[in-house]
Amino acid sequence: MLTPETTRLTAWRLGIILGVVVIAESAVRFGWISSFFLAAPTRAVIVLWEQIVDGNALRLTGITIFEIAACLCIATIIGVFAGFLLWRYKLIGNSYEMFLAALFSSPVILAYPIFLVTFGRTSAAVIALSSIFGLIPIIINTKAAFQNVNPILLQVGASMNLNRKQMFRYILVPAVAPAIFSGFRLALTYILKSVLGLEYVAQVGGVGMWLSDAAFKFEVEEVYAGLLGTIVLSVGFLYAINRLEVFIRK
Repeated sequence: MLTPETTRLTAWRLGIILGVVVIAESAVRFGWISSFFLAAPTRAVIVLWEQIVDGNALRLTGITIFEIAACLCIATIIGVFAGFLLWRYKLIGNSYEMFLAALFSSPVILAYPIFLVTFGRTSAAVIALSSIFGLIPIIINTKAAFQNVNPILLQVGASMNLNRKQMFRYILVPAVAPAIFSGFRLALTYILKSVLGLEYVAQVGGVGMWLSDAAFKFEVEEVYAGLLGTIVLSVGFLYAINRLEVFIRK
């Protein structure tokens, strides 16, 4: 249910976005900024629609969606399981926590030539490398989520004579869900950057390759149309994650 405060915040956000769009449109239309550097937002929308209807935008977007979804699934399944094990077996968790933190801050993207040699210039190389970017924050957040469960909740479950399965389903899962889903959102951010970056650099298909080709040909409007498409993709995935969190926490 929308509260007055939520409605007001939403209105402010939409107003700021609309204001930026109007300023950008006016700057290009009146010649304040050259159209060589900035495409008018209306033109970007028109070009994006034309690419969807007549071009390869849908096919390339489908490739990118598949790669992002595959990375999220791999990172989620392995990451949640690994994070749970690191919490369950504290000696292993304490041993590898610093290693994971160091790996998370390291420039793993520089290893992309190894993945291209191993998997070839295919989506498999993009998925294999990008999954690592999503895997680490999910492991770290999952371990921290289980580690920070309020002991009072466990005592309440014990007082209600819940068995281990019921304790996990009705006490632990709702308690750790917010932190784990924060890891999902963080993982999605890194996966999006990695997937689009590898597509752009390695020319392996998808929206990244579309942006690379458009930039190489100095098709400014097409570049901004591709950027608009990536924003829509990001919003769509974040919305799906938020809806899944609401479903699990019920």
